[in-house]
Amino acid sequence: MDFDNTHYLIMDFNGEGCFGKVAQCFDLITFEMVAIKIHKDSDDPTIQREVAMLEAVRALDPHKKNILRFMENIMFNNLSCLAFEMLDRSLWDLMDERNWEPLSTSEIGPVTHRLLFAFEALKNIGIMHTDLKPANIMLVQDQADRLRSGPSSKQVTLGLPLSEYVDMWGVGCDMAFMYFGQHLFPDNSKWDHLEYEDWMAFLDLQNWCLHPDTKCRIIPRRALKHPFVTMVHLVDKVERGTYALSAIQFMTVSHQQHFDGSYHDWVYEDSAFVKFYCHDSNTALMTDLQKEPSTG
Repeated sequence: MDFDNTHYLIMDFNGEGCFGKVAQCFDLITFEMVAIKIHKDSDDPTIQREVAMLEAVRALDPHKKNILRFMENIMFNNLSCLAFEMLDRSLWDLMDERNWEPLSTSEIGPVTHRLLFAFEALKNIGIMHTDLKPANIMLVQDQADRLRSGPSSKQVTLGLPLSEYVDMWGVGCDMAFMYFGQHLFPDNSKWDHLEYEDWMAFLDLQNWCLHPDTKCRIIPRRALKHPFVTMVHLVDKVERGTYALSAIQFMTVSHQQHFDGSYHDWVYEDSAFVKFYCHDSNTALMTDLQKEPSTG
């Protein structure tokens, strides 16, 4: 691959996706390995947006901000090519080498710190990643405590406003991936909105059950009124999808289940589930929740 000021020798291909291929190349001028992203469709308008974003990110110091270094945008045989520094391996590769043995919290801490540092830098220039995953978190082998993350132009459409909170969700998922040695949400799972609501209810009840302060830990009487048990967030949405109906049918194995709860039965103001539904315009019952001390 010959360009005006650069000459690359293709050594191998890392993989292929819907956007194109990633080639491992040897720079015949600088004598270093680089990664070149070769787009399939150079006329795709998203490519120009991606290039503009990468040019903005280039203003950041990649070493200080833990950002993958973007080198240049080039054309080869009418194909758009983006050159990046070649890093040693990804977080996914590391876990694979460990046979998916979880990392310790002391090992997860530095990774999380560097991700947050990178995202704060991106936020300051108005850019979100929106596609954080183990394969996009690159490690630098010569310094074991170093990692970098490359920005992505992939759009996320979840029916929610796009903000830095999308990236924080990714950080949380990757923290869980490192701790458990597997994805929190498997790639083959197709989550709909109702399943996500149920997941939030599950996590909220788990949080109250495991509260370190026994004065705040939930007791059975209150837990029986929790939305995850009463399924109040699903009973009026059976017609909106198969998940709600399936979940309720599973719960009917409990003969004591009456599905007669309401959001007013669950009034812990510190409940993450309550806070989540306070922003749900479809849940009128949440608009006048009374406040009650967060006691079990």
